[in-house]
Amino acid sequence: MNKPLVNSILVPGLFVFMWSTGFIGSKIVMQYAPPLTFLAMRMAMAALVLAPMLLWFKCQWPKDKSLYIHAAIIGVLVHAIYLGGVFWAISLGTGAGLSALIVGLQPLLTLCLSVAFLKENMHPLKIAGVLVGLAGFIIVIVEQTGIDELTVPGLVLCSASLLGISIGTVYQKKISGSIDLLPAVFIQYIGAALFLLPLALWLEPMQIEWNKEFILATVWLVFVLSIGAVLLLMKLIRSADAGNVASLFYLVPPLTAFEAYLLFGEQLSHWAIAGMALCVAGVAMVLHQRR
Repeated sequence: MNKPLVNSILVPGLFVFMWSTGFIGSKIVMQYAPPLTFLAMRMAMAALVLAPMLLWFKCQWPKDKSLYIHAAIIGVLVHAIYLGGVFWAISLGTGAGLSALIVGLQPLLTLCLSVAFLKENMHPLKIAGVLVGLAGFIIVIVEQTGIDELTVPGLVLCSASLLGISIGTVYQKKISGSIDLLPAVFIQYIGAALFLLPLALWLEPMQIEWNKEFILATVWLVFVLSIGAVLLLMKLIRSADAGNVASLFYLVPPLTAFEAYLLFGEQLSHWAIAGMALCVAGVAMVLHQRR
């Protein structure tokens, strides 16, 4: 199998699979820990895991000190605000389906931002693919989870998450060529942890119920999501248009629904399956336009 095929199919596929498992892992850990407390701990643990890797691979640290600030801001946007907003909204009673719907506008918003600030190509097939993927995404979310009542705090938090991941993706693309991958992600996690920790101290009791289920889920989220999936995401952002990479997030809910079907026996309706097909078709249109 040639290298371009690996980069265009296997790497995005592996990223989508890893990212989709995060929703199942997060559902487990939120039973035993407050959201901001857990995320602050997760960011710190991910940084600790990355630290020996930086030494092993003898990574080059940026000489321009402003890049440290840029990377830390990206960490706050992508890891703290994006994840923290959704987790916090759900903990306040906002429905998971509604939260996913709001944040699911990310590929469309990222495409608009990347055209405005990165001058990426607004090809008609890319636009059509994003809209088709969005339609499939909405069908899957509505059919599988339903829509719960929206509150003002939930709307504010989910909207902050949407802006965080969208702006962070474009921001990362902007500076991706100026800083090595591992140092960039390490600084992101330090920035996210420093942002989340004071909020957790202020707003939460910071009590964690340690048990086998929580520990296993935490290990999975740190190593598979915070290390594996995030490194793949940053690699994809470096090698492709930000709008194209964002379209991959449309594939996450269908795959998560399929995983829930396999693991927990949750049923898949005909509408949900049709929505999954639309998601795949939309992403295929975006990626085909790139080639």
